[in-house]
Amino acid sequence: MSLLLYGVAEAGAGMVVGTGLGDRPLRGIADGPLMAIITDHDDPAVIAAVGAADDYERTVRSLVESQAILPAPFGRVATDDEAVRAMLRRRRHDLLSKLEGVRGAVEFGLHARWLDGSDAASDPRSESDVAYLRDRLETRQSARRLASQLDPLTALARGIRRALRPEPDLPVLDAYLVDRGRVGEFIALVHELGGWLDDVELVCTGPCPPYSFADGGAYAGFGDEGSYPGSVLRSTS
Repeated sequence: MSLLLYGVAEAGAGMVVGTGLGDRPLRGIADGPLMAIITDHDDPAVIAAVGAADDYERTVRSLVESQAILPAPFGRVATDDEAVRAMLRRRRHDLLSKLEGVRGAVEFGLHARWLDGSDAASDPRSESDVAYLRDRLETRQSARRLASQLDPLTALARGIRRALRPEPDLPVLDAYLVDRGRVGEFIALVHELGGWLDDVELVCTGPCPPYSFADGGAYAGFGDEGSYPGSVLRSTS
């Protein structure tokens, strides 16, 4: 038997209803103030099947619409209820803290890249070693300047995770934690920024469950290494 974890909620959040992967019924396993939401699977191959990650994502999205959920990366499994309870006890402080941190919020991803003809550095693969290092440095510096032009979005976000990459095609990868009441305002500002940033394409994904803000070891040691199930909305300015 494999127990697939979808996320963690408060133990008093109410009954768990609905179905998950393979139309298996969702159920909760509680320990103290926390409750893990899982489905039971006799055949582990169901979890590895093509399209399973998309089905998992739809289930998590449905769950976060009804209550505060700290989503788990896809693929976290346990062998029995006691293993789940042990995880809840072992990670109680971290899980409670992160659950409170994402309450009432959703995640947006923002990918920024330069269009052809921009001031990004040339392709370093055609250069010498010295030129390669120089171009990577110049690209990273350009990425920092581009990232600073996105800073107005931080005023509308509860939290931000940012990655700068020394690559011309995708130099800035941001994740924003946004209160549900500010979603419209956030999307409007993304479109506004996309309108006045020259030679820059912004790709916004979301709203999604706050996967990027549920990490930091909250689920470390529980089941298999998971992966981010993916984005659900794309808009290009």
